Amino acid sequence: LGKTTYQKPVEIGVWQKLEHAEILITVHDFTRISYQQNQFQENPYFFTFNNVHYVINHYQQSLDIRLLNQAAKTIEVTLRDKNSKKASDIVNAIAEEFINYDILKKAKSANKVLTFIDDQLGIVYDKLRTSENKMQSFKKQNKLSKQDDLLTVYVERLDHFESQLIDLELESDLLKDITATIAGEKELDAYNLLPVLTGTPYKDEIGDLISNLHNLLATKEQALYTITANSEEAKSLDYQIDVQKRLLVAMLEALSNKLVNKQESLHQKVKEIESKFFNLPTQELEYARILRLFTINEKFYTSLLEKKAEYSISRAGFVSKNEILERSLPPTIPVSPDRRMIYALSLIVGLILSVGLLLVTYLLHDVVTSVQEIKIHTSARILGIVPSYKNDIPVSQLLVNQNSKSLIAESFRAIRTNLQFISNEPGSKIIAITSTISGEGKTFVSMNLAGIIALANKKVIIIDLDLRKPKIHLGFNSDNKNGISTILSGVDKVEDTISKSNVDNLDYITAGPIPINPSELIISEKMDELLVYLKSSYDMIVIDNPPVGIVTDGISSIQKADYPIYVVKANYSKKHYLNSIDRLREESKIQNMAVILNGVEFGKGLGQNQNLGYGYSYGYGYYQEESEFVKKTLLQRLLNS
Repeated sequence: LGKTTYQKPVEIGVWQKLEHAEILITVHDFTRISYQQNQFQENPYFFTFNNVHYVINHYQQSLDIRLLNQAAKTIEVTLRDKNSKKASDIVNAIAEEFINYDILKKAKSANKVLTFIDDQLGIVYDKLRTSENKMQSFKKQNKLSKQDDLLTVYVERLDHFESQLIDLELESDLLKDITATIAGEKELDAYNLLPVLTGTPYKDEIGDLISNLHNLLATKEQALYTITANSEEAKSLDYQIDVQKRLLVAMLEALSNKLVNKQESLHQKVKEIESKFFNLPTQELEYARILRLFTINEKFYTSLLEKKAEYSISRAGFVSKNEILERSLPPTIPVSPDRRMIYALSLIVGLILSVGLLLVTYLLHDVVTSVQEIKIHTSARILGIVPSYKNDIPVSQLLVNQNSKSLIAESFRAIRTNLQFISNEPGSKIIAITSTISGEGKTFVSMNLAGIIALANKKVIIIDLDLRKPKIHLGFNSDNKNGISTILSGVDKVEDTISKSNVDNLDYITAGPIPINPSELIISEKMDELLVYLKSSYDMIVIDNPPVGIVTDGISSIQKADYPIYVVKANYSKKHYLNSIDRLREESKIQNMAVILNGVEFGKGLGQNQNLGYGYSYGYGYYQEESEFVKKTLLQRLLNS
């Protein structure tokens, strides 16, 4: 170890303590060692001392534990390692430790009781020796050789009652311990309580309740493999477990009250007999007192010894409910590398390369077509997808309220649900929606996302902040005489510009006349005051921002948003547009930016085995009208690439 060397004879099979480590040497083949003894000096063995945490992390990565059969409650433990014998030994050791842990867990309660009994035995033994010495000394001093008959009767009765009191006290302590265990442990192992009741008169009375509680706990533990802790089934099991615990605690309290009544009755009888001692001579009375004290300690000591024997026998009988069905044996054939797999992969790779040469032109297309392409080019989360619409519509408009079962409505419901994963803090929220250029569907997404949130009984308002090329008023078929521009210019009041839509809980404010200074208006203090005012009346504010790839007007509102959303249109948006998303996140400090893929065609962008039947498609210009986007065939894409 470093420059430290050791030369020390060792004993085989015994741990040897060195300065920096302990080592155990086990020899499996003495003949081979004797044969290779001369080679050890020329080719010595080297050992590496690894950090414990490093070893644990290393084997955790190689360890795999999986459920084989849920009904049979069988699991399989596997470990991948270069040394098959070591891997097999580790797997067997894990299985054995699992069994031992189960037994130790069951013996935990019995060990607590035995510890308490041992402590009491030491105390009572000292008292017993002291009272015995006093009794012998008193008899010698007063020359007493034979007790009076009446005195004997009183002492025997007191002994009988005191013995009953001792038993009741032990039973009371047991009930208190069980009650504290049930009330104090959140993760209760009711199975451990049954052995504690062995040999007590309460096993039949509360044993069934504890068994029922154990069965409910086991059912919940098994169910959590397939359900979440917050599911209705888990909550139902939690309720049943709570009810069973309360029944058990109530039964324990009733039994404890019965014990208290018995103890009070016995104490009364003891007092009656003690009062009769005053009629005895003083010498006999003192001897009776000493004899009684000795008898009490003797009975208590004997009772503790009996209880210790009962709990020791009960603990010795603990067995694990788990067992090793099949021990691990070192494999003779390595699991990797698999030669057949290598040959198969080589063939597959050859086929892929061949097919890849034919598809390379197609793969070089420069437009976004799927969610996977978005994930490759940006680290922003994917909030959802919106299918393309089968019919052309002249302008963006509300569709989610026309057919609640359409794929358009379902896609926006999914987006509404996913918003909760970005932020679920209470209070009014702001959604700011933008895109790189016009025609990617940000206005359509703004209107329909606002509509689907309003259908969830939330008060929503849409703000058209695209002051240079407004479109919200076209979607709602209203005029654009006043709106955001007139509010921010101080011409109109907010309440005078709010319009109602044909969807309950959904209002909107149009952009208003095109101003000469849209950027200055958007970043003004009046914009902040407007948002504060609207937050007091609406649960959600949806802002339709101008495209950030053309102008930067909307960046300030995106920075203020709780849910900043970037819209990308399938088969329309260029792949290099996606670079703007991360650049916007870094330069403008918008870390919770999310992306919506809009206009996904039938069967595309959704992953395998997921198809869309219909959706929408439309386009509009910004400063100048773009040419209508025409869907290209596969042949056209190959020829144009």
